[in-house]
Amino acid sequence: MLHYNRLIKTMMLTTAVFLNSCSLIQTKEAAAPKPTESAAVLHQKHMQSIDQIDTFTIKGRLAVITQPKNHSARLKWQHDTASDHIDIYTPLGGKVAEIEKTATSVTLTDNKNNALSASDVESLTEKALGFRLPLSGLKNWALGRPHDKGLAEAMTWDVYGHVNTLQQNGWQIQYKNYTKQDSYFLPKKVFMKNDKLTIKLIIDEWINLPQQSL
Repeated sequence: MLHYNRLIKTMMLTTAVFLNSCSLIQTKEAAAPKPTESAAVLHQKHMQSIDQIDTFTIKGRLAVITQPKNHSARLKWQHDTASDHIDIYTPLGGKVAEIEKTATSVTLTDNKNNALSASDVESLTEKALGFRLPLSGLKNWALGRPHDKGLAEAMTWDVYGHVNTLQQNGWQIQYKNYTKQDSYFLPKKVFMKNDKLTIKLIIDEWINLPQQSL
């Protein structure tokens, strides 16, 4: 477990650096026109639009705030219907690990080629990193929709139909702003909190999205 202890120390925050960098992000989007349809109608259309997304690649930053340890990292996450591949980097860009998930198993390999496997990402990240990364929910929450089309305990949206807050499976999720990417409106900042930890995902780039059907 020595190499995983080193991995934990490598990912140990710079939370202050991460959060300060987040505070510097400013969007310079033109003022959006006022919607001509009701928020409920626009919400339904928006959810139908992003429901088409079953593959994506995210480049961004992740902060995990726990007790007594905090962590931060840069990441590149490639998701499709059969697998997930996550490359994890230090805040300065040095690669520290990668996570490979298939239908039957998940493996974390560090930068010294030491591997640790488990049946799911939550158990694996708890053993290797000290916290449970909720990947099964995050693949949907990152897009601004409930997990696997399940019912949310509560959900609110803005006048354009984009989800502002979502409560599901013990998590409270807040979306700070959205960006238009390949005809989709997708979140840039996703803040998630349960009774044990807070996760802040800053999405710098969405790529490899499916072409939207008309």
